[in-house]
Amino acid sequence: MTVEESLEKLQIITEKLDRDDVSLEEAIALFEQGLALAASVKEQLEAAKLRIEHVLEETKGTFSFDAFDAS
Repeated sequence: MTVEESLEKLQIITEKLDRDDVSLEEAIALFEQGLALAASVKEQLEAAKLRIEHVLEETKGTFSFDAFDAS
């Protein structure tokens, strides 16, 4: 699943959790799904960051990269 797809699913989960008619069991299940999706997104973003750093390293200083906090 792509980052964009995961973020879209997270948006849907958030909207469902905001409703008043969600049972406790359903809310817990949605919360678990959301955490799994968020972990997947974080992993994919960290992998992308490493790829970018690797590409910049290969340019041997031709470009610079300011560190950023992805959390």
